[in-house]
Amino acid sequence: MITPENLISELEISDLTRLRLKRQSLLEGCEPEDPGLWAMLDIMTLILAFFIMLYSNQAHMPQALKINQVATVVDQTVEPVKTPAKSVKKVRESDLDLLTIEDRLHQVMEKSNISNYSVKVAKNRLVLILGEDISFSSGQASLLDYIKPALKDLASFFITEPGYRIIVAGHTDNTPIHTAQFPSNWELSAARAMSVARFLIDCRVAPERINIEGFGQYRPIGDNTHFLGREANRRVEISLVREADQSESDEEI
Repeated sequence: MITPENLISELEISDLTRLRLKRQSLLEGCEPEDPGLWAMLDIMTLILAFFIMLYSNQAHMPQALKINQVATVVDQTVEPVKTPAKSVKKVRESDLDLLTIEDRLHQVMEKSNISNYSVKVAKNRLVLILGEDISFSSGQASLLDYIKPALKDLASFFITEPGYRIIVAGHTDNTPIHTAQFPSNWELSAARAMSVARFLIDCRVAPERINIEGFGQYRPIGDNTHFLGREANRRVEISLVREADQSESDEEI
């Protein structure tokens, strides 16, 4: 492979050859046999110089081009990553708040010696589930005295958490009911939710914070073909939802 060093060496040899021949002709006192030899040697020297310059420029161009291409590719591929830091922080704080409230709800229920209940966190809300056997008589919507101390303690706790909306939802199993007071399970479930909500309001929970819902038998959590499943479906759920989360849900609707 021809390198710039080899071309320079060839040029130096050509110059030395021209000088040697000229010196020899001067010593011998005669001109070279070919009169055009000097002109040819000068032309060859110029041609070699031209190719040396051309090769040197081409040897540096690919490297510079490669560096520019790499820099361009890096600039195009590396993009700043935007992370919703504030949103993540907000979600984490909300989850921590719900976990803290869950612990306090357990304390309230244990203080009242209530056993047939459960607490779960679902869809940015905390849900307290009260079974029928501790809340209502079968087919009735009047609260049992057994559950009232626990609801009173819950009301006191809800007052200290004004940033949460309270949703009271009634549920039944699929056993039909046809009475003058409750023509269907819808009316029964709604009346039970109303009884719980009314008790909380009587304990000074702000009524504008409370929503009531009646779902009848249409949102079961157990198998209605088995008595244990039907018992689980007869329930009242008290949900705590952040005011901001509730507003966002209403806007989406």
